[in-house]
Amino acid sequence: MAEEPWYLALIGMAESFRQKNNIKECIRCLQAIFAFKPNNDIGSRTHLQIGKLLHICSNNSDLARHHLEQGWQLGQTVGDENIKFESASLLAKLYEQEGNTNGSRQVLEAALQVSQANQHWNTRLLFQIASLYLKVKDYNSAHSYLQAGIDFCSMNSRYTTCLFMLTKTLLYLSEKKFNEANPLLQQVSPEIESWMANHSNQPDQTMVEAQKEYLQIFYLVLQVCYYLMVGHVKSSKTILKQLQGSILKVTSPDFPKESSFAKNLPQDQFLWMSHDHLCILVYLITVMHSMQGGNMDKAEKYTEKGIQQIQKQGYQDNGLVSFFHVMLMEHIVQCRIVQGKKEQGVRDLGVLCSLLEKNPLLLQNHRSQLHTLIGLYAMSQSCLVEAETQFNAALRTSRETELWTFANLNLAIVYLRSNRIPEFQGLVPRISPENLPSASHCLKAAAYFIHGMNAYFCNNISEAKRYLRETLKMSTAEDLNRLLATSLALLGHVFLTQGVPRESMNMVTPAMQLASKVPDLTVQVWSAAILKDLYQMQNDPAKTKEGAELLHKYQQILYQDDNNARQCPEHQLIYWTEGNFPLPPRV
Repeated sequence: MAEEPWYLALIGMAESFRQKNNIKECIRCLQAIFAFKPNNDIGSRTHLQIGKLLHICSNNSDLARHHLEQGWQLGQTVGDENIKFESASLLAKLYEQEGNTNGSRQVLEAALQVSQANQHWNTRLLFQIASLYLKVKDYNSAHSYLQAGIDFCSMNSRYTTCLFMLTKTLLYLSEKKFNEANPLLQQVSPEIESWMANHSNQPDQTMVEAQKEYLQIFYLVLQVCYYLMVGHVKSSKTILKQLQGSILKVTSPDFPKESSFAKNLPQDQFLWMSHDHLCILVYLITVMHSMQGGNMDKAEKYTEKGIQQIQKQGYQDNGLVSFFHVMLMEHIVQCRIVQGKKEQGVRDLGVLCSLLEKNPLLLQNHRSQLHTLIGLYAMSQSCLVEAETQFNAALRTSRETELWTFANLNLAIVYLRSNRIPEFQGLVPRISPENLPSASHCLKAAAYFIHGMNAYFCNNISEAKRYLRETLKMSTAEDLNRLLATSLALLGHVFLTQGVPRESMNMVTPAMQLASKVPDLTVQVWSAAILKDLYQMQNDPAKTKEGAELLHKYQQILYQDDNNARQCPEHQLIYWTEGNFPLPPRV
């Protein structure tokens, strides 16, 4: 049936205003349609168009909700299914933003009941409801809907089946269910190859290759994250290189544009992330890998690349990219503290606070990480009382086993440095390497190191050596360079105090080399002090002088950086635990 002239005129004017970004006049033209008492087909479409514009371009959620509810209700009476399903999807998102999770769930479940015959919308709504349940941490329901997606798509789309399988693996990893994640991850790789083989005769092989590359990136991201979560840095190196190669391919100018995916079958029109977002994610994963492996210069370089990409694309207001930005800042703060760039590190803490301040949900989810970072900074400044307060605040707010363990390990160092042995002993059940709650290889190696420190302070030298050798073995196995350098330095110190200079030299020389490679300024100062004493014991005046000069150089850098950092207004964060951040407004 031909459209009415008044409708064509108003819809044309509305589109003209929309293209000029005059949303107010665009909506006025659309609202004028209702003066002509349109049929349900036009009425439902117009309600959807107004609701969508209000939802995206305004803060008037009440009016947006009203139009989307009308679009959903009227859309169920018309032939164009896209109207009711898009209205339901947007309405569910609006309910979710308003905190009405139950309303969001009800709309999505109702839409799913009538979408079985529509492959695109059934798939899309399954992803959306699984995401909703994931956000409210109802993991069983999320898994149930993802499995429903696997079952539904296995009949008509291997590509989207792989997407659901990878998303299910992602969920298992977020739950730290490694025993469930690993087999599913191994199952996906042959599934991707099988899908490729089945499409080898398809005329447009370019799109098949593009889809495979996106699946491959998702798969490789999960593999690297799995290895990093269990602390196997060395094991993930080859996979990370593959991932970096794949991201270079999808961001190259001749790679098919994401808009080309709209030409696929309806059930295949899905991407995990845009290539711009994937690019930032791969920078972030490279930073995480470099931090765990103790390559601070590389971590610093890729953090800067990631932040430049965020700023270049103008994505600062995007929720996912805001999360990536926060994660990059959390890692660069740790990196600066280790490098002996605390002045820059504490300024970065201020940037992190301003990012979290803009987003209450991010602040809620990253509060314990923030307390931990402030604690690490305070500890590096020998403000041990403030460091203890921050680590305890992190423990009170932490929901993550790894972060909880990391905070406990650092609190244990605070107690050892403060000579508070009874408090340290109180922490022992939480940080025993044999019974560590975390599955991380790195954290277990760190726990052995801290027990070695304690044994040395208690003058139990044989036990100290046993623990530290275990740390050396674990650190060497997975290229944990920073922990390896610190353990070698402590063993060098132990042998020095025992009067065994040859063994001490064998430990402290590689410690200095590794600490310079990381670089870790604190371990460089410590190693330089041991070397100076060893040269003195050898009655070598030239090397003693050289060692003293090197030690003085490192001490001056450390002292100057500590002093400069203390002058920064962000240094006041060490006294913050609640309320507004004690920072001047950022320009």
